[in-house]
Amino acid sequence: MFREDYLMRHIQSLADAVARILGLNEREEYDRALAAAEQAWQELLDVPGALIRAIDTATLVGMLREPAKLRLAARLFREEARALAGRGEPARAAVRSRRALELLLEARSIDPGERAADDTAIAELSHAVPVDALAARYRTLLQPGS
Repeated sequence: MFREDYLMRHIQSLADAVARILGLNEREEYDRALAAAEQAWQELLDVPGALIRAIDTATLVGMLREPAKLRLAARLFREEARALAGRGEPARAAVRSRRALELLLEARSIDPGERAADDTAIAELSHAVPVDALAARYRTLLQPGS
């Protein structure tokens, strides 16, 4: 019970952080959005964002484990992508978008309970991420019915 309460509070605080980052992006405060994302990564895993961006998706999935955390991590990557695109860094934004898509696909495969919301976000990200940029596992998970 205590672990579930802690996890829910932790997830809610991260959701609040993502909402703040979204607001910063909407106000075109991209540097502040990226700084807030870095802080959120630190809170999510107690690991610097640079390390999170350096590890592969499978390792990150293993670290986060919980589908709710995977979805929040995907949202963080999406907001980082928006900030980077706003700063005129499309290549770095594309990498973050791909990572967001991979995490959402993993979350949906573990817990399809939020399929409608996942499918909407996956569809949006699919426009920004070329299919050939994805590993075979994610191309398979991207197929309808997966």
